[in-house]
Amino acid sequence: MEKIGPLKKVFLSMEVGTTPESMDLTPQPSLFEFIYGLGTNGLTPIEFHLADKTVEDEVRLQINREQIPQVFQHLILPPIKIPEDMDLLYLRFRVMEIIPAEQREVIKALAEIADCGEDCCSH
Repeated sequence: MEKIGPLKKVFLSMEVGTTPESMDLTPQPSLFEFIYGLGTNGLTPIEFHLADKTVEDEVRLQINREQIPQVFQHLILPPIKIPEDMDLLYLRFRVMEIIPAEQREVIKALAEIADCGEDCCSH
């Protein structure tokens, strides 16, 4: 079975909620995809959580709103509508697919990271 690792294209479903049990900030899971291990500063914190996971594995995180740029860094998240008065978020990721990234995809992703700077997740 394929595991998440360097230069793998990872497809995740992502849900966000106000409690660990309630993913109520996303009406349905969003698809989130990226190539693992391309960050200029090594692995992002979310990539550390996903290391060696396989299809159908789940990762849950509890983070403060202001931690989002540090946790995801250059990875571009789907849009999330976070209430203004909410600081603590609960995220649930499910691994949907893992495939080897093609060379052209890696080159394109590296170019996007170079354009992006330290963090792109807020865009």
